[in-house]
Amino acid sequence: MLNISQICEYSFHNPQQNFPGYNSGKNPEAIFAEQFVQVYSDKFVKIHSGTMKQRSLFIREMPISGNGIADLLVLSWSANPALQEPEHLDFEQLNPTLRAFEFKLSNWRSGLMQAHRYKYFSHASILVVPKHRLKSIKPKLAMFQTLRVGLWGFSQETKSITRLYTPRPKQQQIAKYSQKAIQLAKQAFYS
Repeated sequence: MLNISQICEYSFHNPQQNFPGYNSGKNPEAIFAEQFVQVYSDKFVKIHSGTMKQRSLFIREMPISGNGIADLLVLSWSANPALQEPEHLDFEQLNPTLRAFEFKLSNWRSGLMQAHRYKYFSHASILVVPKHRLKSIKPKLAMFQTLRVGLWGFSQETKSITRLYTPRPKQQQIAKYSQKAIQLAKQAFYS
């Protein structure tokens, strides 16, 4: 049975590197993201227990031209007994569900707008903030629901994920963006 458990990182020139004084070391948001990804990948099947698409591939820092750089892109698909080895993966034929995540330690409004933009190429888009910030954001939950952007909290201390709102995956209106994301995921997986 094929089991994809790796977390890929898409290799590209990050535009932040153009800024003077750019520090290539790990920033707190990157550490937050890495810890979330590890916990989420371990709990993926439990969190998404209602779906048949329980095979998954996690890709960090995925740039989708014109739509931003998703902090995390997760592709999930149904198990296919015909696929035994990763080199046989045909991502287009798998009909994956794409979930895009944006991580913000502060300035959740900016994160909301970024996550909203990811809906052009993903079936579901989710903003993840530190769990203790959820209380102050919760009064704005209707805005997240109107925009169909999920709101999750993550505690680095307890390694727990709190889901206030998770939109159901929805097909994009313009399929070429999701096809581009799938092609880039394929590149990241096989590089």
